[in-house]
Amino acid sequence: FLPTVALVGAPNVGKSSLVALLSSGAPEVCDYPFTTRSIKMGHFYVNGQRHQVTDTPGLLRRPEDERNAMERLTLAALAHLPTAAVFVTDLTGECGTSVPDQWAIRQHLRA
Repeated sequence: FLPTVALVGAPNVGKSSLVALLSSGAPEVCDYPFTTRSIKMGHFYVNGQRHQVTDTPGLLRRPEDERNAMERLTLAALAHLPTAAVFVTDLTGECGTSVPDQWAIRQHLRA
């Protein structure tokens, strides 16, 4: 069993940057949305135990039937991989998704 943390959130909020900073993962990091098009993984150790962190494609605030393939991949990863999910938020809103829309995405995921 490999404990897995999934980083989720809107596009361009810093999920890839966190994976690169906190783990052995080397995702592409760019200053534009939808850089991450697939699940990227890295590893880190806590008290000598290996853990896995996943970088996921960003989610937009929209109905399920309007989600693209990348967003559906994120939702599938959440359903099957994580021991925990961390919702990454850009409180400045500079990511291109307003803070209220980011919270709405989070609420949708919790439902």
